[in-house]
Amino acid sequence: MKCDNCSNDAVYTHADPGVSPANYCVKCLPQWLHVRANAGHFPLVQPIKAETEKIIKKKPVVKSTAVPTEEATPSESN
Repeated sequence: MKCDNCSNDAVYTHADPGVSPANYCVKCLPQWLHVRANAGHFPLVQPIKAETEKIIKKKPVVKSTAVPTEEATPSESN
């Protein structure tokens, strides 16, 4: 996986709540995040290709085009 800012390999994934996930190499990681990165707060997140491929290869669900009919109501006898 590559860094979002350059062509180097990513080492960290910054994915805090409220921000879009971003992958960084050591050089591109913002300076103010280095302490947290050294503490292990930004492990590199790898996409799960096998699960993604299964979802893509699933056949689409075909919905029935039949129009539902009203159920017959029992006739009342007088």
